[in-house]
Order: sequence, then structure tokens, then C-alpha cells
Amino acid sequence: MPTIQWDQSMATGIDTVDAQHKQLIAWLNDLLAAVSQGRAGSEIQGLLDRLGTYSATHFGHEEECMVMYKCPAAEENLLAHKDFVVTLAALRDDFERDGATAHLVVRVEVEMLRWLTTHIKRTDTQLLPCVKAAQS
Repeated sequence: MPTIQWDQSMATGIDTVDAQHKQLIAWLNDLLAAVSQGRAGSEIQGLLDRLGTYSATHFGHEEECMVMYKCPAAEENLLAHKDFVVTLAALRDDFERDGATAHLVVRVEVEMLRWLTTHIKRTDTQLLPCVKAAQS
């Protein structure tokens, strides 16, 4: 199964934020591998736990960076983070109610891929020119 690779199109200009995004990609790749090996169900609870911790720490750090570098996407970013937290809570509720169903595994995979392709590449990367401007 193909994996997702971090590349410069995902760069924010802030090493800590980029490292956290790389971790998210690693988790997605782990999930994709688990799906292809038929063991995704056993991996979902751990992934949901990691995503909960990730959203609590990463989002705050990234939001602070957006404000510090006066990024015009700061408000959009904040709203997207709130939406992600709501989505994650719904996924967690589904897991607690029904367990690691195939449907839940697919939803988690889709949400993570969507987050990667829409949020990181379209919103978070708007930090890069702001960071570069501040460094010049």
C-alpha cells in the first residue's frame, strides 16, 4: 500500500509544527498499513487516543505561531481546529458505542487524509510566507 510522504509543499517554516505534522503523517501511514494487513480494528483506539493528545497540544502551539507571525489564516485555522475536535469526539463516541467497526476505520482514514490534504496543505502552509517575512 502506498504511503504518504511529507514534502516541502507541507512546510510551515516552523520546525516544531512541521515535526508534528510529520508525526501525523506517520500515524496515517501506520493506519494505512494496518488496514492493508487487516488489523486496523485493533489499532483504532490507540490512534484515537493519540489524536486526542495531538489536537490538545499541537493545535494550541500552531495557533500561537499563527498569531505571533500575524498569519492571515489564523482565524480560519482556529475554526478548522475546532471542527477537527468535534469530528474526533464523534469518532470517539462511535468507537465507544460500537467498537472498532470497519465503517469507523474507514471514517478515521478518510478524516485523516482530508485533514492532511485540505488543512495542512491549504491552511497551515499559509504560515510559511509570514515566517519568512518576519525573518527578513
